Amino acid sequence: MKKIFTKISASITKVLSVLVECIIPTMPILIGVGMLKVFLIILGPAALGILPESSDTYIVLSFVADAGYYFMPIYVAVSSADAFKTNRYIAALTGAMLISPVFVSMVDTGRQLSVFGLPIAMTSYGNQVISSIIAVWIMSYIYNTLNKYMIESLRSIFVPLLTIVAMVPISFCLIGPVGVFLGDKLVDLIMWLKDLGPLGNAIMCAIIPFITIAGLGGANLSAMLLLASTGVDPILFFANVLYNNILGAVTFALYLKNRKADTLAAAVTASLGGTSEPALFGIVMKDFKALMSLCIGDFFGGLYAGITGVKSYAMASFGTFGIITTIGPDSSIVNAAIAMIIGCIVGFVLCFITHGKTEQ
Repeated sequence: MKKIFTKISASITKVLSVLVECIIPTMPILIGVGMLKVFLIILGPAALGILPESSDTYIVLSFVADAGYYFMPIYVAVSSADAFKTNRYIAALTGAMLISPVFVSMVDTGRQLSVFGLPIAMTSYGNQVISSIIAVWIMSYIYNTLNKYMIESLRSIFVPLLTIVAMVPISFCLIGPVGVFLGDKLVDLIMWLKDLGPLGNAIMCAIIPFITIAGLGGANLSAMLLLASTGVDPILFFANVLYNNILGAVTFALYLKNRKADTLAAAVTASLGGTSEPALFGIVMKDFKALMSLCIGDFFGGLYAGITGVKSYAMASFGTFGIITTIGPDSSIVNAAIAMIIGCIVGFVLCFITHGKTEQ
């Protein structure tokens, strides 16, 4: 039994190491656009009101910041190519085809497509990470094998061509359906947890980090929209607000230990900007004690929020200012603030006392 557990643990560690290796190089983009979002939140209508949403400056900076996340399949594909030691440019195309404007428009209009007679899963891959990494991982075997055995005179033409042709059905017909399946199961899980009451709320908050790690942000959004269709979201939106702020507190605890500027920037980006990727993928995911501190803080913050019936009545940033969404017919902003304070204190204290001088 111990050997099985050791093998499972080693496999999980290896997978997480690969994920970190594929995502770490994109941190400058994530931190940069995350801080830009913080800047817009502070100067925008949610805070100081200096920049109205209708101003050209606000609009331009907003779509620039959004581009940092929407095109993640391409950024991650390039870094994944380095991790899997394959061609960066074919990898970039592998990520780019998932978010082709033509494909996205077909998804939006509901048109069903097929390739080589195989049905394509019509789903959006914008902001996705895991789909791109898996696609490049598979692509690396195809490209490297063809490059090794192809006749040299034909290599420059047929290796890229055959790799691309092979990756089209694999990416759209295999990886896509897997993502859709996981997304549907996530929605079912969230609805089941909602029915469990406060305990379900606590569990939902505790697993948000793993939902993000699994690259299921799109499914997360779909579930949130499903719950919000009644005008009240009793679990998911505030779980994300809670998660981002506790993540910021945990990352700040690590900053007090290592005093690295990028750690502080990631903490601010998570809490104020509502953008978890820099802190989660770049820092906390590499540190098991920090990750557990985050989950425990999420659990207790979520438990209090569940007991006191915290609800969201609108959608906004997942950052600190997201708490204003709990103002409504049955306003729960006070209890939302208390839940956030509980979770942040628990996460911060656990992370701080379990760490000596750390190296991130």
